[in-house]
Amino acid sequence: MIVYEDYHFGEPREISLYHIREFSHFAHLHRSYELLRLKSGKLMATVDGREFLMEPGDLILILPYEIHSYTNLGGAQCQVNVFSPDYIEEFHKMTAKKALDCPVFHLEDQVFFHMEKHLFIDSSKPLYCKSCLYYIAARLLDESGLSPRKAPASDLLHQILIYVQEHYLEELTLQDLAVRLGYNRMYISRFINSHLNLSFTDLVNQHRINYGAHLLKTTDTPVSDIAFACGYNSLRSFNRCFKEIHHMTPREYRSH
Repeated sequence: MIVYEDYHFGEPREISLYHIREFSHFAHLHRSYELLRLKSGKLMATVDGREFLMEPGDLILILPYEIHSYTNLGGAQCQVNVFSPDYIEEFHKMTAKKALDCPVFHLEDQVFFHMEKHLFIDSSKPLYCKSCLYYIAARLLDESGLSPRKAPASDLLHQILIYVQEHYLEELTLQDLAVRLGYNRMYISRFINSHLNLSFTDLVNQHRINYGAHLLKTTDTPVSDIAFACGYNSLRSFNRCFKEIHHMTPREYRSH
């Protein structure tokens, strides 16, 4: 499955830092950049269908709207920085509609030692963060070429994901999506199943539950209010769908 992470939509100055053990993540995309460093173990990164094997110390930069996923090949421990495009605005303009030939790179230990705090630990000083991110952008432009982005099937896929992302909090039907994109309803249904390995309903629920999980971890909003905020008409439906995806109840997830 592929999920559009709408809470990583790249508001100005937005930056999120994560430290994750035994890391893996299903296919997803977002408007923000994503910088990941593998601290230990092995990891397979897939970016728009291209696979990159990562070794300890390797970093990878994911550009906005690239479909990417990670497979843990054993003991993958990662540092992740998801940041707004405005942190590296000039680089963002230069890479629009393009892809890095090789998004994986390596920083010398001494260089990384001086940058780690501002990249992955403390985001309270945006100018330091920007300087480090611009350094990485410059290194990548030097070490990796840029090519026009190739996406034979993902144009429609992006349209579907972005439309669902923009409307999943509403009463959204497969017919609405088909009419909006100008395709037959059954064609869209088969396309979603063949490219995402899930149904349209499952796709919408994945978006809603993904957003609900974010609210559970980052707010004190009551679970019932979160259920309705995510587009569900009842708490029971929200609880059922949440448990199907996360294998625990929303309350258990919040306290986990």
